[in-house]
Parts: sequence; C-alpha cells; structure tokens
Amino acid sequence: MNNVNRLSSLKQNGSDLRQMVEPLANYICATDQPKRALMSALAALVHEVESTNRAAITHFHTFSEN
Repeated sequence: MNNVNRLSSLKQNGSDLRQMVEPLANYICATDQPKRALMSALAALVHEVESTNRAAITHFHTFSEN
C-alpha cells in the first residue's frame, strides 16, 4: 500500500476525510452491535498505524545505515 500516492490523490480530487468516514460510520450504526463494530474498526485503524510506523522505522534504519 502506497500511502503517499493515496494522500496525494485525495488532495488532488478535493476529497475530504469525512467522505471516507461517513460510509464507515453508517455501517457501524447499522450493525446489530455498533459498539463492537466501532471497537473493531478502531482496532483495525490502530493496527494499520502501527504497521505503517514499523515500515517507516525500517526504511529509516535502512537508509541511515548507508
């Protein structure tokens, strides 16, 4: 996943974070267990952030060694 390209395309299209959040919020609210769905979505977001941070640290160490 290339986050830089994704963010660039969002800015170029004039898209807003709300456009991505609204469908997720609608899904969470429509489930039988909205609290559980929200917690699951938050856990997935935290996992993605942690993965991105690990990748960034790895890249930083790789480039700083050279």
